Amino acid sequence: MRSNPGDLFQVALAVTVVLVFVVMSSRLVSRYRWRTLRLRLLTGAHPQPAALERALAPVVREFLPLLDKVGQEVRAIILVPTLSDGDGEPLAAEVEQLGGSAVFIVRLAHRVGPTVRQPDEVAGALAEDLLYLYRHAAAVTVVRQTVADVVAQNASVPALKRAGRNGLAAPPHHIAQNEADETVTVFKPRPVGPRNGQSS
Repeated sequence: MRSNPGDLFQVALAVTVVLVFVVMSSRLVSRYRWRTLRLRLLTGAHPQPAALERALAPVVREFLPLLDKVGQEVRAIILVPTLSDGDGEPLAAEVEQLGGSAVFIVRLAHRVGPTVRQPDEVAGALAEDLLYLYRHAAAVTVVRQTVADVVAQNASVPALKRAGRNGLAAPPHHIAQNEADETVTVFKPRPVGPRNGQSS
């Protein structure tokens, strides 16, 4: 049986497609495994690691590709029971640079002092550290910052107080200096008869 050039082309095309598929799938699997291996939890009882992984996963998914693009490698993110500096003061997080290179290890404390931190707090600390690394590597310049509205309290103006469950602050009431500053509104009594010319 003779082979046609069209038959060889189809076989070569099929082999090429299979090879490309195998290479791409192996890269995706290894990349996924590499990212999951970066997160190490060395603390917490049975339900805590699952909650911590759920809280930390979006931060890892969001920031690690950005850091990879700017040439920064986070080799490991480690959650340890406690962290302290050289003086014994408790730390919430620590970023270690390996040998002056662009390779980092991030350590997060599960407890700061006597209190155990919630998973969202740990994820927030990780996001702050990874954002710092990104800004530092990408040479990001902050061009505008918006200051939080903090009202400077005067001694003569009473402080704002919480009003009820919704947490809205009540505006300060100015105290009248004397009765002449107040205005009096007189309400007319409502007539008892029919309304708007209607008869009953």
